[in-house]
Amino acid sequence: MMSKLLSSRSDTTTSLSTFSRLHQSQTTNATVYFAEDLIFQILDRLPVKTLLLCRCVCKPWCSLIDSPCFVKAHLKRSIECNTNTGVVIRGFLAYSVDFDSLDNTTAIAIDEPLRTHLRGTGLVGSCNGLLCLYQRKTEIYLWNPATRKCKELPTAPTDFIRPFDIDQSFLCGFGYDAVNDDYKVLRILPPDRLDLAGSKVVVYSLKNNSWRQLQNISYHFLLVRNWGIFLSGALHLITVKTLGSESCLSILAFDLSIENYREVPMPDVRHKKPSKFNLCMFAESLCVLMLYPYNSVDVWLMNNYGVGNSWCKVFSLEHPQLVCSSISVRPVAYSKCRSDVLVEVVDKKVMWYNLERKTIRTPNIANMPDVFHDVEVYTESLVPPDYIFRPQEKKSQEKQRKRNERDRFLSKGFKLVL
Repeated sequence: MMSKLLSSRSDTTTSLSTFSRLHQSQTTNATVYFAEDLIFQILDRLPVKTLLLCRCVCKPWCSLIDSPCFVKAHLKRSIECNTNTGVVIRGFLAYSVDFDSLDNTTAIAIDEPLRTHLRGTGLVGSCNGLLCLYQRKTEIYLWNPATRKCKELPTAPTDFIRPFDIDQSFLCGFGYDAVNDDYKVLRILPPDRLDLAGSKVVVYSLKNNSWRQLQNISYHFLLVRNWGIFLSGALHLITVKTLGSESCLSILAFDLSIENYREVPMPDVRHKKPSKFNLCMFAESLCVLMLYPYNSVDVWLMNNYGVGNSWCKVFSLEHPQLVCSSISVRPVAYSKCRSDVLVEVVDKKVMWYNLERKTIRTPNIANMPDVFHDVEVYTESLVPPDYIFRPQEKKSQEKQRKRNERDRFLSKGFKLVL
């Protein structure tokens, strides 16, 4: 399937240019007809950068590419076929990198005006091609690196207006609510004392462009990580669960659709307790990292989401440079052939770890910043950082309003019963 998809790109480009030339021709009487579904299927296979150029071909193409139906179909195909993969490396500035040529490429810094606008931001998370960023002070942004569109979110409620670089007790997360077709940002403020009602929660809805405070999280859960991991419609947090005099690590999942939380079981490692835990997403699965200093970092994946006994240790990072107790490592993505894993060493570098030979090598990335904060591998998409259906809904509502006015006029003027 992948080979067919890749081999079709050159043919697709030819087809597009041919169609455009015939469409604009004024000297021929020949009528060229493409069924709408065929055009849809041709465009659906193109990368985002090419689609942005195709918007200039004609108004019907522009309308099609901007339509919510096409945006979702293009994203779905990209995820299923594992194409249109992008990499953002964030230091003081943000850099984009081509994942398919990661061993011989150049990190390209974003240019103005986004360079100034997003300077000094940190990463909350990514979902469907959108990156959620925070300023060191209080601002939060949604940014699509592929389309270069950015949106600053409205100010959070008063209790939650605290600088990110000062108050590290905040937890923040970003994800997609598929039930309500909405993107949401979650902020959690832990209680000042353990005897209080619990952590306060506020959620931002992109669909409504507003924040709303929710029911507090029980005081039994003490948050130990700053960022929520999005998967299967929920944001996941590592917490310490306290019941009486006993405490244990727990994963708390906040469901974005019903806006409530539940517990997800941890891997059973009672016979070999690690010194550190971390939570991330890897290979489209919930991932728990367990550090055994100077020995290994074990990578556990939940193969069947929500089922406790589906945790499985898929591999271990065992190179001496990756298992020091003073550093933090995170697997980012498999290579295309799945023989290597791209690993992020926080504030240091990225490197490839070979699963069979247990060796490491540094990718040849020109213009790479010496120090960076995070690396994010994401699927490039056309998803706008604003509510995608709002223009269509307004247009539909306006049409319905005009129909209602017409019906009222007819019923009053002609005494019709409608």
